[in-house]
Parts: sequence; structure tokens; C-alpha cells
Amino acid sequence: MTKVSELVSWFDEIAPRSLAADWDNTGLLTGDFTAVVNKVMVCLTLTKEVADEAITQKVQMVITHHPLPFKPIKTLNTGSSEGAILWRLATKGIGVYSLHTRWDDAQGGINESLLEMIGAKNLGPITPSQSKEEVKLVTFVPNESLEKVSEALFEAGAGRIGNYKEVSFTLEGTGTFFGMDQSNPVVGKKGQREKVLEQRLEVVCPSSRLQPIVSALKKSHPYEEPAFDLVMLKSKPSNNGTGRLGLLAQPTSIAQLADIFAKALDIKQISFAGNAERLVSKIAVVCGSGASLMTQAFMQGAECFITGEARFHDLLSVKDQNKSILLLGHYKSERFGVESIAAKLRVKFSAVEVLNSESEHDPLKTF
Repeated sequence: MTKVSELVSWFDEIAPRSLAADWDNTGLLTGDFTAVVNKVMVCLTLTKEVADEAITQKVQMVITHHPLPFKPIKTLNTGSSEGAILWRLATKGIGVYSLHTRWDDAQGGINESLLEMIGAKNLGPITPSQSKEEVKLVTFVPNESLEKVSEALFEAGAGRIGNYKEVSFTLEGTGTFFGMDQSNPVVGKKGQREKVLEQRLEVVCPSSRLQPIVSALKKSHPYEEPAFDLVMLKSKPSNNGTGRLGLLAQPTSIAQLADIFAKALDIKQISFAGNAERLVSKIAVVCGSGASLMTQAFMQGAECFITGEARFHDLLSVKDQNKSILLLGHYKSERFGVESIAAKLRVKFSAVEVLNSESEHDPLKTF
């Protein structure tokens, strides 16, 4: 029996929340964490047609790449198209989960997969992300309560470093205290100095979760007044970020790159700007609508920028800079990544039936 919370925890592992862009809306957007999941459906975009399909297929959860709602909404009713979709799904007990930019830039995610298709070495993000502000929590726990307190802190969100969770450090030592008249010590007696064998427990905490983490510490700790320190940590250099820069094994024309993508992603028509025969070595990829990072990628030495779509003036800029750009189409540059999530789900949760939406298609057509 698989619950929504188990899927959410797994998504947090393969695409950590810290990877989400500040403007994005990811995670469990609607739904019950305790609900049982037997069947899910994945899609790129949650449309009316996809919602109808999910209801017909009797799934318990829709995993969509693009979030719905994308921006905060004040009301949830059928007066808007997105409200109508969410309300219909909610009344059928169907939850909605979105990965979006977390999966775009995750290890093994969409942008890294695009690099792999053309055999490019991953040189890291185009725009490195700033590491989230963190605090180190240090507390002192008697041996017999160490496991209980550690579990409570981990459950509240402490102890996450990169792709690892439940990270902590302990060191044995002796603690002393003198309980005054108003005290009610758990061990020893008030009115005299006591010595207790304790463990120094250290965990890293995101600043955004500090209040619930401290609350979890106080609830789980056996002492009347648990001692703890909060140490602000400086930001650390990060290998995470938006988009990817890559180095090809050998100079390649963008015509050849387009041919590789056309075959790998089943694209009938790929648009480009620049010299189709020019050989390039350093490239940049940003799935979907990523042209806002193009200038920055060129400043870092990229000779070809690969994305889903771009504005007319972006294309003129490419020509002026004597660079190249390949446009794979928004849908084609991301839909394969949704299908890879479905494949991973089938392996991880064998008891859950995983469907790929068959009702959604690229809205952009060609004659």
C-alpha cells in the first residue's frame, strides 16, 4: 500500500525542493498526504482534457510538469478554467503534484538528459544558485533519548545536505546542571549539582524550517529546559543552478546537433538561427522557454544555445553575436522528461500503476 506522502518523499530525493526557482510553484499542490495511491498519471501540462482523462482512468494522483495553479490564487471555484480543473479533480479525490524547475535542473533531470543525447560533458549550470541560508543546531541529549530526538529533528526538516537526508554528528561528553527551587529535573535532584552522560547532537537546518525544528526539539527532548545553540552558517558554493553548459567530444555543426535531437525526440522540424554549418564545441541547454539565459550562456563561452522557444529579438541577437541557437519546441524539449519520471516511478513503486497521458499533444502544429 503506497501513500501520497511516500511519493512526495521520493520526489524530494530525486529533485530536491531547493532546486525550485523562487518564482515556481512545486510540490503537492492539492491532495491528501495520507491518501493511498494505486494509480497515477504523468503529463507535461494539466489541461481540461488531461483532467478528463485522469478521471476516466480513475487515478489518485496527477503528476504534472507545469504547475497548476502556477501563481497563487485567492479562491478555488469553477469561475476560472484552472479553478474548474482543480475543483473537478479534488471532488474526485485526485491530487496534483508538480516538479517543474526542480526536475529541469536536477541530477539526471531534463537539462542534463539533453546534454547526454548529444554526448556532451556536463560543465555545470549556466546560472549557479545561491545556497539557501542555513543554521546549525547543536543540542545535548542523554544517551537513551538520542534516537527519539534525532528522529523528531529529521522529521521536521533538519539534517539535509545535498542529496542526503538524516545527516547528523554526535560526540559523547558530560553535562552538568544545578536545579534551583522552581525546577523539576528529569534526572537527578534539584538543589545540587548533577553530572549526566550526554551526546552532543549537531544538525544543519534550513532557516525557513527553524521554528518547527526547534519546536520538535523541545517536544521530543526529555529535559524541562533543553540546552541548544543556533549557529548561523555562511552560504556555500553550489553546483546547482539553472540550465547546463556542455562540452562536445569534438566540434560539431548545429545541423548535426539538430539531426541528433530530431531522432532522439521524434521532432519533425527544428528551427535555428545562425550558421548551420559552423562547427561548435561548447553548448548550453535550457529546456522549455529558456532564452532569458542565452546572453549569460554566450558570455560564458557557449557557441550554441539549445532551448524550446525564443522571441524574435532573441534570434536577432544571436546573429549579431555570431552565435547559433536551436529551437526544439517547448513541448518536445520537456515531454520526454515527463516520460522518464514515469519510467522511474514504475521501477521505484512497482505496486502503483503509472500511466502516461495520451490526451495531451503539442499545441503548435505545422502544415
